Amino acid sequence: MCLKIHDVLLHASNTARCGNTTIGDLVAATEKAQLWSERAGDVIDVIVIHYMSAVERFPDDPFRLEYVIPLFAEYGASSHYLITRRGSVYRLVPDQCKAWHCGGSIMPQPDGRRNVNEFSIGIELLATNTSGFTTMQYRLLGLLCHAIERSRGAMMTYVGHEQVAGSEAVALRLRSDCKVDPGPLFDWKRLLRDIGRYRRKAAAELL
Repeated sequence: MCLKIHDVLLHASNTARCGNTTIGDLVAATEKAQLWSERAGDVIDVIVIHYMSAVERFPDDPFRLEYVIPLFAEYGASSHYLITRRGSVYRLVPDQCKAWHCGGSIMPQPDGRRNVNEFSIGIELLATNTSGFTTMQYRLLGLLCHAIERSRGAMMTYVGHEQVAGSEAVALRLRSDCKVDPGPLFDWKRLLRDIGRYRRKAAAELL
């Protein structure tokens, strides 16, 4: 299976349509040029897995992109990638830039680094707390993670949003709420098994 990434950057110059408006207009309404910022350093060694949907407003059609994309502008948030239920992959923020996907956060111990946005790449999966994740999402997530590893030239650490923005972050007063995604329905063993297989294949190709 080939990885195809569609660029739909959260930038005020983006003329791609999103319902009755454009992505650029959604971003411009926030009075920002783009929904990302520059990183403080060059280290990118963590991938954070999230889920999102528009279920609270459109419970009968929570995964439609024209409902989901505006949420980034509305909440002043962003992520580097978004993977749909059918496995389409959208790039929303360039890898080298800092997306706003974790907020107040801290890596699990013994790492303990704070401000996880600074050194991570965020990937959103279209899902709810009860929907689970599709076979195509797992396949494309594995391919995307491996592609990021190859582009960075190093293995990444994989964590869920809940692991970096959960009870420890709240106890340290880095944030006021605990995140719960990607939650208990996400199959970490499946993802890490797939990434391991891609790593071994890539290593064998070098022999």
